[in-house]
Amino acid sequence: MLNRKKMLKIQERLGMRIGIPYGIKSNPVAKTPEEVLNALVELYKIGFRAFLLPEELFSGIKDLSDLYKEYYGDLLRIKTIAKKYDIELAIHKQTFSEIPDEELKIFCNISSVMDSRSLILHPTFYKRMPKDQILQLVIYKINEILNEIKVKPEIGIETTGRINEVGSLEDVLDIVKRTRETEPILNWGHIHARGVGALRTESDFRMILDKVRSEIGQPWLRKAYFLFCGVSYDPSGLIRHISIEKSDLNIIYLIREIMSLGIKGTLILEDPEREEGVLKIIEKIEDAVR
Repeated sequence: MLNRKKMLKIQERLGMRIGIPYGIKSNPVAKTPEEVLNALVELYKIGFRAFLLPEELFSGIKDLSDLYKEYYGDLLRIKTIAKKYDIELAIHKQTFSEIPDEELKIFCNISSVMDSRSLILHPTFYKRMPKDQILQLVIYKINEILNEIKVKPEIGIETTGRINEVGSLEDVLDIVKRTRETEPILNWGHIHARGVGALRTESDFRMILDKVRSEIGQPWLRKAYFLFCGVSYDPSGLIRHISIEKSDLNIIYLIREIMSLGIKGTLILEDPEREEGVLKIIEKIEDAVR
């Protein structure tokens, strides 16, 4: 049976903060400050050291005036409690309107206020045009927004799961190399689904890590950010997220490569059962990090 002391020891040996996204089992998506604070208390008791905040938490913030006049105090409260418990926060923004400028500015400011580790974006801002054109526009828009705003948050560009959308590993690395204040976010489930089951062996994981290291640089290994989820897929890529245990994606392969390469950073584990499902996975990880 895992307890807080064991959880902290596993993370120390692995060299990665381990966390979950969005909420806890009793409230799978935290949509209010109180729900987030309750989740942080529960995560602290268990020993998790990272939490990925859902975009739904910020749905009431329609402009910067809302942020600084109505929501500022609540965001500072979440930030303060997270720091007290040594739980790293990041923000996940997956969906955008057809004109993403204002949303990007708002979420960059939110991320700055909360001192989040990263504002993690799906690079799918635009839909009705060829993929290569979308990629160019995403790069242009990120640089434009960062030049306009006063805050400078770290922006994470996440790999996506469907073949017909921007977000392959190559796309993500291209965006990161051509923008400022950005980093690659490797969603291993999405990479697996996009490749129609591409990650079958430990060497498949190593190939991905070596590619990122060669293109982004060795320092990336000291601050990597990974998302790991079970997935079902078809020839077009991701169908849906499923339990890690029921997926054909083996997390132990990733754990061995993290330890072999001495990677440091954050590992977010997503499971339908939230913390209860993740704890079952961590019991397997415990054996691998001894």
